[in-house]
Amino acid sequence: MTEKPASLNTTGQTYRDFKVVKSIPIKELKCWLRELVHIPTGAHVMHIANDDPENLFCLSFQTIPATSNGIAHILEHTVLCGSKKYPVKDPFFAMLSRSLHTFMNALTGSDFTCYPAATQVPKDFFNLLEVYIDAVFHANLNELSFLQEGHRLEFAEPKNPESNLTHKGVVFNEMKGALASPTTRLAEALNEALFPDLTYGINSGGDPKIIPKLTYTELKQFYEEFYHPSRCLFFFYGNMPLEGHLDFISEHALKGVQKKEPLPSLPKQKRFSKPKKLTLEYPISQDEELENKTLISFGWLTTHILKQLDVLALSILEIILMDTDASPLKQAILKSGFCKQASIYMDVDISEVPIVITLRGCNPENADDLEEIIFNTIREIVHNGIPNKMIEDAMHQLEIFRSEIGGNHAPFGLSIFMRSGLLEQHGGNPEDGLIIHSLFDEIRKRNTEDPHYLTQLLKKYFLDNSHFVRVVMTPSKDLEAKELKDEVEDLEKIRSSLSTPQKEKIVRKCIELEDFQKQQEEENIDVLPKISMDDVPKSSRVYLLEKEKIVGLNVYHHSCFTNSIVYADLVFDLPYLRAEELPIIRLLTVLVGQLGTGDKSYSEVLEYIQANTGGISSYLTLNMQAFDHNIFHPSLYIRGKSLYRKADKLFPMMRNLCSSINWNEKERVKEILLKHYTTLNSTLNSNSLRYAISMSASGLDSASWIANTWYGIDYYHFIKHIVQNIDRELEPLIEKLKNLEQRSLGLKNPDLVITSDSDMYDVLKKNHFYGLQDLPGRVYEPWENIFHPAKVVSQGCLVSSPVAFTGHAFKTLSYQNPHAPALGIASSLFDNLILHPRIREKGGAYGSGAVSNSLSGNFYFYAHRDPNIVSTLMAFQESITAIVEGKFDANDLEEAKLEIVQSLDAPVAPGSRGDLAYGWLREGRTQAVRQAYRDRLLSATGDDVINAVKQHIVAQSQTGAVITFAGKEVLEKENAVFEALGKPPLPIHSV
Repeated sequence: MTEKPASLNTTGQTYRDFKVVKSIPIKELKCWLRELVHIPTGAHVMHIANDDPENLFCLSFQTIPATSNGIAHILEHTVLCGSKKYPVKDPFFAMLSRSLHTFMNALTGSDFTCYPAATQVPKDFFNLLEVYIDAVFHANLNELSFLQEGHRLEFAEPKNPESNLTHKGVVFNEMKGALASPTTRLAEALNEALFPDLTYGINSGGDPKIIPKLTYTELKQFYEEFYHPSRCLFFFYGNMPLEGHLDFISEHALKGVQKKEPLPSLPKQKRFSKPKKLTLEYPISQDEELENKTLISFGWLTTHILKQLDVLALSILEIILMDTDASPLKQAILKSGFCKQASIYMDVDISEVPIVITLRGCNPENADDLEEIIFNTIREIVHNGIPNKMIEDAMHQLEIFRSEIGGNHAPFGLSIFMRSGLLEQHGGNPEDGLIIHSLFDEIRKRNTEDPHYLTQLLKKYFLDNSHFVRVVMTPSKDLEAKELKDEVEDLEKIRSSLSTPQKEKIVRKCIELEDFQKQQEEENIDVLPKISMDDVPKSSRVYLLEKEKIVGLNVYHHSCFTNSIVYADLVFDLPYLRAEELPIIRLLTVLVGQLGTGDKSYSEVLEYIQANTGGISSYLTLNMQAFDHNIFHPSLYIRGKSLYRKADKLFPMMRNLCSSINWNEKERVKEILLKHYTTLNSTLNSNSLRYAISMSASGLDSASWIANTWYGIDYYHFIKHIVQNIDRELEPLIEKLKNLEQRSLGLKNPDLVITSDSDMYDVLKKNHFYGLQDLPGRVYEPWENIFHPAKVVSQGCLVSSPVAFTGHAFKTLSYQNPHAPALGIASSLFDNLILHPRIREKGGAYGSGAVSNSLSGNFYFYAHRDPNIVSTLMAFQESITAIVEGKFDANDLEEAKLEIVQSLDAPVAPGSRGDLAYGWLREGRTQAVRQAYRDRLLSATGDDVINAVKQHIVAQSQTGAVITFAGKEVLEKENAVFEALGKPPLPIHSV
């Protein structure tokens, strides 16, 4: 990691028109923070210098919408649909396959919109930066792009003005899908109640009831107001020199720009004189039970974001109160029996910090009791005080969170932006979001001087705070139909009020949009910059893994800088299991770490894990073999991490978790089961796409069937059955779990995977891994694949959603098959050339795609938050036909290859590198095997792709099941289309 940067390291120093206003080290992250101001325009620049080769930029704007019409969100979409220098269709999506980016996105928050991208290639960095700068500062904002991305009126038969009227638009459908989630509805309702006077009280993504009120003129005015270089934060992170960034934005973003005054700070929310209490509804499907389905949120508005010491103190209190099931407030809530799951959330990204406790699995008549329990428990804590150990344990958790170098799903630089850049936009000191030890020292100092320091904050912000909101959200079987009826009636009112010229205008706009989309498909996108194949690394990545046999352990070590955190995976091969035991072993992984061990109760275990580790979890993997996906060797992982100084506490607990689980805590097992089911049930809608794909694949082979049994809808059904019959099922289930623990954990000669630096590894070896060598060493009957999945038929699965989530999976090839890379290329061609324009742009779905998973031998198409089903399935087939007919050129082929390389070369967070290397080893994906795949990918010709699709997709795509999760109205509407086309409708089943 970087020490002091080579230049521009002194406050007051100037470079061109930029002045350094801050230059300080961030020792915890081994970074250097610099802030600069562009004197002519007032634009702000932040740079976090670091040795990380994954360089990131983020162009961030404060965007303050006044209503829930989705203006900021729709603008975010529309600015990426063509600009002055790049007047082509979707420069953003085009660049996805013209670069070696590791991340590209655009994000709309409550009061900001940002445009981040990251790459490990300097040339690519500036290519992406140039496209993003032109997009945000010189957007075309074509009205037809607004109609496509935002909302529009369209007739059901587009050219027949006498047919029914409908709403269309990507964001419109995205937000219909988002608000199908009960949790999202609850959060929006709570924010509206907490912030009646500020932008945070509106839905920044957009409310589908209000989105249609947004006009094109309003969109352009909003753009002019907020998207200006003077009002942009130019954020940079990584190991590239800052001067190059400054030169680039001087030329491409700031040259000749007239200064605009900064936006005024947001006012403070006027505090309530008395609390608010609301009761609302959310939709559930007709076959769901109403009992234990109420959600309740309690929200307090606390302090301003600039009071960072109070914010940190509240973060510590948040952990003390609710971090684990043994935390005092969470334990009191769960032990009441009035709810099944409790969580806490503190939003530190907005100007004033709300703290929200959300309870799931409730009944509305218990709302008063739960409120009383919360306040009485906090009063007891205030009265009794907080033990110093609790405070130190909470600070320990924050230390790990802020020290860990993340980045598996998003760049580490983006998390740094969220912690520091947003604070800077609110007028704060960005370093306060990055440093921790000096702030901890101040907390300790204040707590020493006044032992009531933290309890007084509890009293101030919770007990004596009248700015408090309670929202009770009850389930309704009629709400989905009512909302659809209201929408249809509103549309009918609009249609009946339209004059003939107005109807003709809607038809004309529809035709114009269709022509515009066709025209864009034919545009030459070569005006966009591009990485060439010469820029692509020819060799596959290697993460060295050293193996040693150490007294009953097969130890694998990957050495790298982890910022003083050790990562450990203890891996056991699964024993012989019967079919009925598969979901039970998945449940076992949920319970590991949540029950007592040895002489420790579950609460003592949770407290120990919180005090000494960054968490311990367990999961299952199949380890399918690269040479043949039909062969797999499943295993169970116990994964943990800790600061180096706490390693002597991590490893003994990992040993205990696989040798001495206490199964006598039956009420605790019951509590976890109820909590687990509540989570699965409340996230049913948000997991619908994953469930659809998994269910579609489950009939293809035994590995896919097992995966669905572990992580798909079959597992949901298993847990649902257990919970519905909990009193009868609990004791037999515990006996089965106990039996599986004896057969699956603490087995002889397990693998231990360590990721740390070499010095820490030597310490671990010297101390014999602190007891892991003393595992029971049980002998077990080896795994045998005895499973034969039943055929799955195409069907619609009912969930309360106004949009569909569709998956269609079928079998293709194993990883080492010579044609496998060509199928990966084909999946990108399907998506780029057909699926994106047909399903998203024309159909209005939020997303779609094709995936070739050569490790599992499965290929699948998908679409999510999609108002259509039939036309989407037709687009799937159309994409196959187009590639078979050779309707792609050399550029398309090259871009598809680049897209695959991006996924192959995506950066891996330090803590995950050893695990990744070990996974490759278990799957037989040696360096030679991965290099052969890469070589075939890079050398594949268009004919190779066509032949692979002909041989392995054309016929297979007619097999497999189409699974769609959607609401009843969507399924019935689309079944009518199936029947009109002479095709069998989808059978509809309850989930």
